[in-house]
Parts: sequence; structure tokens; C-alpha cells
Amino acid sequence: MIPDCTLTTACFDLSKYNNHSRNIGDIKTQIEQLLCTPCYLVIYTDEYCIDIIKTIRNNNNLSHLTKYIVTKIEDLPFYTYNEKIKLNRSIFWPTRDDRTSSESHILCCSKFNFVLNTISEDPFKTKKFGWIDSFVGPNFSKICEEYTSDIFMNVLNNSFDDKFSIQVLASVDKKYKKPENKKEYYEIYRYVVCGCLFITNKKIGIKILTRLNELFINTTMMGYGHGEEMLYLEILDEFNYEIHKSYGDYGQILNNFFHPVKYYRYVYKFLIHQNLYDYNNYQESYICSKELLYSIQQLDVKVEADIYIATLIACYKSSLKINPSESIHRITDVYTECKKDIHMKEEFEKYKAFYVDLFKQCELFIESNFTL
Repeated sequence: MIPDCTLTTACFDLSKYNNHSRNIGDIKTQIEQLLCTPCYLVIYTDEYCIDIIKTIRNNNNLSHLTKYIVTKIEDLPFYTYNEKIKLNRSIFWPTRDDRTSSESHILCCSKFNFVLNTISEDPFKTKKFGWIDSFVGPNFSKICEEYTSDIFMNVLNNSFDDKFSIQVLASVDKKYKKPENKKEYYEIYRYVVCGCLFITNKKIGIKILTRLNELFINTTMMGYGHGEEMLYLEILDEFNYEIHKSYGDYGQILNNFFHPVKYYRYVYKFLIHQNLYDYNNYQESYICSKELLYSIQQLDVKVEADIYIATLIACYKSSLKINPSESIHRITDVYTECKKDIHMKEEFEKYKAFYVDLFKQCELFIESNFTL
């Protein structure tokens, strides 16, 4: 069965704008796996790439699942901001990268318009819509470990009907949502989300993608902007209850789409720990730590004892601020797991006095009731 989801992607030759752009051989290598996938695809491309794209889809008998839109960078709606972007970068561009140009920035940020167009036209009459970067690499190597075709099919088939699903990449200080802090925000590339894949329904998608377009324009007119992923900082809060957040790095997006099952040490360090201890984002730390605990406790994902203890403690500390009634359950989890696993007990004993002092912040904690 073909998944009930229309994906949109784009593939353009940018060599006339940037000498560091991919050649046609590299383009073919990077896009072929996606083009061999039996799913509905709307592909934005140019005259340079269209033939090779059509050949791959045709050779796999997938042309009936495909809509091709041949256009030019200069014809994209956001191209009207090209001179403004160039001017911005002549004044302030600390994230300068030889691989990028104003045109590639415009193309990257045009994915919101591309998907909005697909939602409006709905060429395959699907319930869900999404974006995927075309350069996923052989065996989806850029966004998946140990890839098999059923992993991607599972994501498309079982993505949430009522959420905008995207992977959160790192924690970022909320102060950067304020206009007066945008210059500092754009002094370095701050990784917020993995923008190379998202899936949504029509209603939520229109709201979020329209807002992303507004943020692109606002940010450009303020004099900043690099790629589209940093635009999501406001989105994650403004649409918090309409977004399903997965967690992890780019290389495990498909693996971690529903729950963090790969690269969990990264999840702890750059999402749970940073949110809690660096930025006091208790809500974010609480949600992410519960996700990782679900993977450990319900999906039997094996993690080292230090990460397990640290995640339990982070969830406990966050719950004191977010959901105090749950705090005692996190304490119970710590002692239960330490009784079951000698390595957990050893990790706990290293910092027992510190942990017990933390537990005393919970009104229901009575030390004599918890022994190892």
C-alpha cells in the first residue's frame, strides 16, 4: 500500500551561483534512494535535473506517484528578497560558508511555500503532507542508521494524523525569541530542529508553514538569516501542543521519529541536560527525559547506567517545576532500578548524598522509606 502522505522535495542545479555546488553525478548519488521509494512525491526541479529525476522514477515504475514542477530559482516567490539578503550579508554574516549563497538560502526557505502549494493542490488526495530533503544519500544514510525500507514506510504510514512532526536537534535559550537578541542569535548557527523532514496534516501544516514564511520575511527585513532551521525557535513554543517533537541528531531522524532509540547519549547531553541546567527550560527537559525513559522502560532500549540515572534525575528535577505530583514516582524509579541492576546501584552510590538532598525537595519523600 502506498502511504497516505504526499511528500514534497526539491532538487536544483546551483552551480551557476556557487562553484562549490554538487555536480550531476553527486546529485544522482544523493537523490536516487529517495526517488526509488514508492511514495507520493511532488518534486520541484529545474531543466538541468529534470531528466535524471524522471529517468530514476520511470525506471522504478513510480511516475504515476509523481508530480514534477520545473521552474527556476529566479521564479520562486522569495527570490524578490535576493538583493536584501545579499545586502544583509555584506553587513553581517558571521556564519559565512563557502557552500552557501543567497540563492541556496532562498531555495532552502522556499520549502514552506512548496509544501503549502502541495497542500493546496493535493494532487494525490492524501490525508498527510510532508517535506523531505532530496539529498538523503544512499540507503538514507544522512538521516538513518541501519536503514531498511520498512523504516521509512513506517514513518510515513504511522506519523501522527493530528500533529506537525519534526525532530528537535538541540536546546536553545528562549531569550533569542526577542527581537533585541536576534543579532546575537545569528552570530553562530544554532541548531534548533532537523528541517530536512517534517510531516503534517493540512490544517496544522497551513498554520505553521504560513507562520514560518512570516518569520522568514521578518528576519530578512531585520537583517539576518541563515538557512530555515533557526526560524523554528518561535514555532516550537507558539504551536507547542500541535507539534510532535522527536529528539536526536540528523543521522538518526528516521530511527528516532517516534521515540529516541538511537544516539541516546546525544539526546541526554544536548537536549535533556542543556535544557535543564543551562537554560532552565524545565518543560522541555521534562518532556524529553520522559521520552527517553519510555524508550528505556517500555521499548527495552539498552543504555549505560550513568545515562539512565542522569535521565531519571533530570526528569525528577524537571517534574518538581512542571508536575510535582509525579516527583515521588521518579524517586521510586531510581531506587527500583538500583535494586535490579548493580551498575545502576554503583552509579547511585557515587553521588548518593547529593541525590538524597535533591529528593528531600519532594514533599512526599521520606528517606527511611527508601533503602537499597
